[in-house]
Amino acid sequence: MYTTVIVPFEFYASHSLSVRETPHTHHWTLKLFVKGIPKNGMVIDILKLREIADPLVQNVANTYLNENPALTEEQMACPTCEMLSAYFFTHVSEELKRFDVQLKAVEVELGEPEGKEWGSARIEAD
Repeated sequence: MYTTVIVPFEFYASHSLSVRETPHTHHWTLKLFVKGIPKNGMVIDILKLREIADPLVQNVANTYLNENPALTEEQMACPTCEMLSAYFFTHVSEELKRFDVQLKAVEVELGEPEGKEWGSARIEAD
């Protein structure tokens, strides 16, 4: 039986978009959905998953995403939930190849620094 483990991360970063050109800060929430068959009671050691994802989160945390060299040119041009989902999906799925699990989905939620949620985007594996 397959089980999905969901691990959340939070960070702050600023961006600007064509619809709001003034740079502004958001509270971002990342959720990783990892699917597998539990072995020894776990799909994956959550600490190991955090070791994989934490450096990626730190690459974008407290930065101006439009000028962040960790992102692709396309992602920097329009750093939205959709683009950050792609950034995390690409890098985390590559790292998970050494484990017997699948990155099922990545969700990135956008919110105001004081907590109001605006929305989110999710990328799912085929």
